[in-house]
Amino acid sequence: MLGGRVPEVPITVNAMLPEEPHNGLRERMRVTREEYCWKCHKSMDPLGLVFEQYDHIGRFRVKEIVTDKEKTDVEKRRDPNSLDVLKIVPFDATGAITDSGDPKLDGPVNGPFEFIEKVAESERVEQVFVRHVFRFFLGRNETLADGPVLVAAHKAYRKSGGSFKALLASLLTSDAFLYRTAPVLAKNSP
Repeated sequence: MLGGRVPEVPITVNAMLPEEPHNGLRERMRVTREEYCWKCHKSMDPLGLVFEQYDHIGRFRVKEIVTDKEKTDVEKRRDPNSLDVLKIVPFDATGAITDSGDPKLDGPVNGPFEFIEKVAESERVEQVFVRHVFRFFLGRNETLADGPVLVAAHKAYRKSGGSFKALLASLLTSDAFLYRTAPVLAKNSP
C-alpha cells in the first residue's frame, strides 16, 4: 500500500502467535518484537494494529474479552461458552505510518478511520495504487521507460476524480500495453 516490499518469511520462522487466551492481541504480538522478526514487523504492525477493533470476519468491536488462563483445551472443546472472562479491556487502536516517503502521510494515527482518511488523501498512495494496477494489467513490473505511462495514468486517475475506469483506459491505450513483447527466455528454459 505504501510502496515498500515485504520480504519472504524465512522457512525457519514459526509465524504463529502464542495461544494465550488470557492475553490480548498486542500482548501476544510481543514475539514479533524479537530482533529477527522486528526487521519487517516494525513497518507492518503500526499499520495493521489500527484495525484491531475488527475481528477475523470484519465485525467492529469496542472491547476485547480476555479469558481465564486456567481453562484447559479439553474444557474449551467440551463447552466453548464456558470460558471464564478474566477481564474486558478496550482496544488500543493507535498506530503510526512511518517511512512512507511522504512527510504529510507519516505520523501517528488513532484508529482505523483516521488511518483511512490519511491514506485516502495521500498522492503517494495513489501513485502506488497506479503502479500496482500497471503491474497487474501488464503482467510485469515497471521499468524506467514506463515512467511517462505511469505519470499519464496517474493524471487520468486524478483528473477523473479517482475513476478506476479512466485509470484503466489510460493504461490499456498506452504504448507499453499496445506494443508488449513476449519475454525472452533463457536457452535452457522449458
